[in-house]
Amino acid sequence: MSIEGLLRLQTVEGTGLRFGARFSSGHETTYDSGEGVSAASPVEALLGALAACEGMDVISILRKKRLEVTAYDVVMSGERAAEPPKRFVSITLTHRVTGHGIPVAAVEEAVKLSASRYCSVHFTLDPQMPITSRWEVIEG
Repeated sequence: MSIEGLLRLQTVEGTGLRFGARFSSGHETTYDSGEGVSAASPVEALLGALAACEGMDVISILRKKRLEVTAYDVVMSGERAAEPPKRFVSITLTHRVTGHGIPVAAVEEAVKLSASRYCSVHFTLDPQMPITSRWEVIEG
């Protein structure tokens, strides 16, 4: 399966850049150079893509187990190298699952399955870069 897209420069404002991308799915997104406030930078989008990819897996797995998730979020942080190309040198994702009677072991299994088997964004990143996954279960 291939994903095709078109990346087009939308505006140049001062030293900032803004790009728009349109994908074969019909969806569009915008990226900013990081100096503006109009959109996420490509690096922020990459971190968000990893969190969203794992998050979709985790929720899907928990739903298959018929667990009642009432809220879910992923706290993400990435440490970047000081020198260009300033790549990520480590990433930490904390999956916070809220629900009624959700076993910690079920969340742990879902997070580990996403990271080890399902999340294509995870597998696209440099395998030498540490990606740490944590999880919390909140009753509610």
